[in-house]
Amino acid sequence: MAKEDIPQSSEHESMASLGDNQQPIGPSPPTNLTFLERALKPTVYIPRYPKWMVGKRLLWATCLFGSLGDALFGYDQGIMSGLLVNEVFVKRFFGAYGGFHGNADAVNPSLIGITVSCLQLAAAIGSLLAGVLGDIMGRKRCVRVGGFIYLSMAFVQAFAPNFACFIAGRTIQGLGVGFLSMTVPVIQTEIAAPHRRGLMVGVEYTFLIGGYMLSCWVDYGFNFLLPDNVSWQGPYFVQMVLSFILFAMSFFLPETPRWLARNGFTQEALKTVADLHSGGDTSDKDVQHVFLEIQEAVRYEATLGKVTFREMFTTYRKRTIVGITAQMFAQLNGINVISFYLPSSLAAAGFDNRRSLLFTAANAVIYTSATIPVWWLADRWGRRPLLIFGGIAMAVALSIVCVFNQVPGLDVHVRANGIYSFVVIYNALYGATYGPIPWLLPAEIFPLRARSKGMALSTCSNWIFNFIIGMSSPDAFAGIHGYYYVVIAGFCLCSVTLAKFYYVETANHTLEEVAVAFGDKAFLRKDDQVMASAQLSRRVSKQKGILKLSINALILRLSSVVILLDVEQDSLDTAEDAKEADAKEAKEEEAKEEEAEEEEAEEEESEEAKEETLKFMSIWRASCGKEQLPGTRSRVLDPSLISLMAVHKWQDTLLADLLLKAFKVVRL
Repeated sequence: MAKEDIPQSSEHESMASLGDNQQPIGPSPPTNLTFLERALKPTVYIPRYPKWMVGKRLLWATCLFGSLGDALFGYDQGIMSGLLVNEVFVKRFFGAYGGFHGNADAVNPSLIGITVSCLQLAAAIGSLLAGVLGDIMGRKRCVRVGGFIYLSMAFVQAFAPNFACFIAGRTIQGLGVGFLSMTVPVIQTEIAAPHRRGLMVGVEYTFLIGGYMLSCWVDYGFNFLLPDNVSWQGPYFVQMVLSFILFAMSFFLPETPRWLARNGFTQEALKTVADLHSGGDTSDKDVQHVFLEIQEAVRYEATLGKVTFREMFTTYRKRTIVGITAQMFAQLNGINVISFYLPSSLAAAGFDNRRSLLFTAANAVIYTSATIPVWWLADRWGRRPLLIFGGIAMAVALSIVCVFNQVPGLDVHVRANGIYSFVVIYNALYGATYGPIPWLLPAEIFPLRARSKGMALSTCSNWIFNFIIGMSSPDAFAGIHGYYYVVIAGFCLCSVTLAKFYYVETANHTLEEVAVAFGDKAFLRKDDQVMASAQLSRRVSKQKGILKLSINALILRLSSVVILLDVEQDSLDTAEDAKEADAKEAKEEEAKEEEAEEEEAEEEESEEAKEETLKFMSIWRASCGKEQLPGTRSRVLDPSLISLMAVHKWQDTLLADLLLKAFKVVRL
């Protein structure tokens, strides 16, 4: 593909199938760029993936590329839990703080909390930065930046000479984690088909937990085989290899079509949709449908201007609350209490250090396996049922863990085995419910113009509460011991209430359709009259019978969409049809008479339908205020009306068919 600047890429031959005189609706090249936009916004887009990859291979390669970013920060979470029971590591970095015997229990709990949580706090900041930069420089470039930070800071930590240097490297690495954790779910949702988003984000979360599982086994293996400095440096060497692979892959995989369309790369957006979903065929019916929906969303949202963080809490308030609370409860429900401190908890319950690491690694295998069913369950059962079931079941499991912790007189092995068994059950439940869904929901509920900032706020919420859990858990365990699990169980039940009564189901809807599922009117903000007219139209259509509709032509322009409608309405009275069939068998003369009567009835019914439709059309014309096209009896549709039809999906995929099913219009 030749290099083209933004204006040139707005005209493409691939749209010829939509009409010879048509132009896409993509945004004009911006003239009021900020300093950051002038410095970072790309002016050309050159796909570097080979042609043989187009289709499913490219789609899954892009999915795995993003998922590797998740695997990296899952890996980082597991590393620290193992290092806290590594005697060589504890002596090296905590020797001056009470850990000179290699026992982290002798170290101040607050210092342990800082070591664990410094990455989470930096990740919160990194996710907010990525929310701003992701709209400017693109999704895959954000992943590239995150991968580079991750790679360089893994090197710093592996060769850190003292505690301060180690903490500095881990903190800066958190910025890279923030970039990855914000951007990866956005990539997955923007490349996936509506019925595959749950699968894509499910795969992503499996990679995240797979990274955690890998780190547990790497910790165990290096601790057992190499009892010297390599025992704690080895896991960082593996981390460097993984982050280098991610960094290298970012140069060869596509940008998301929605980002391309929003930034003026219209031709490239269409080509990318086709390459991901139809083997490169830009004339494919489904590709045209998806592309038109993206273009309508881009055109409409361009009229609203740039979104601010303040607007996220006004116009997009409900979405923001859902995104923030989903990620908040993903942490308050206790997973990182287990991830960070399970080896230490098992050691305190009676296992030695190596058995604690081994059992933690075995638990990670079960945890990872439990994330696989959600690949299908998220789209088949829906998001909300999984959250409700998971919250209740996890509360029960954690309450039983508390019982094993606190009941006096239990044999040490019974106590340890009981705690471990129900921790495994809890982890499996979390992996199938509250693990992936809070990453999926925020990425799919925000419209395109607000998606990066919405995902940034949600991810920031995750890392802030991750930081709070990491900082407070050592002191909480020291203060209330096993009763801390009951506190977490209470948070699980709170999350169930919120999911039941506040969250919106998003399964199997396009990202544009999800916009009308929220009551804050973020996508159709001032279109109440249009929505009311559409509802009136559906009621009239239901009363009058089944419409058989066909499309004359669909003309797409930069400022508006013109649709010429050719509608055939044929309302049939089934009772009269049955009588007519019986009459034809009995007597030819009666059949002719009944046919004449039926035609009369149809004419009367057609007149009634026409009157109803003319009433609706007068309402619509008054709201639109547009002139008729010369030589036609159709009207130029208001952009807000097109925005409404762009977010609905019925039996056919053409955009015109979507309008026809929402608005009953007969030939005048």
